[in-house]
Amino acid sequence: MKIKEAYYFSYYTLHKAWSKNDSPFLSNDFRADICLIALKVWIFMTIDAYLSVVLNIKSKLSITDLRGIIPVVMAIGMTLYFFTLSNKWKSYFEVFDNWPKRKRRTGYTIVWCLVIFILVNLIFSVELMKS
Repeated sequence: MKIKEAYYFSYYTLHKAWSKNDSPFLSNDFRADICLIALKVWIFMTIDAYLSVVLNIKSKLSITDLRGIIPVVMAIGMTLYFFTLSNKWKSYFEVFDNWPKRKRRTGYTIVWCLVIFILVNLIFSVELMKS
């Protein structure tokens, strides 16, 4: 699986997860976009936290600071480019829907393990910064 295909599959997984919990106020696309943006921002925060620990620098990551704005803008920009403003993901959804059930289940497992890994890493890196 190529990186681009894996990226689209992660969006597909989040989209399918939100489609099971239907809401009249927010579309599944919007909720999947927000989740993907949050995951990207958390990755940037984790990297910043680990770098501050390794380099022994006091990190003060803030949304008003340039180091806080750039990751958020990059995450939103990537999501807008690949999903919100582009319809390329819809053709990938058709391909993913036609995958065998076992292959999709394996993909779901990998995506959710990565999400959990990102969250655990974020928590661990913040705890490292505190000490």
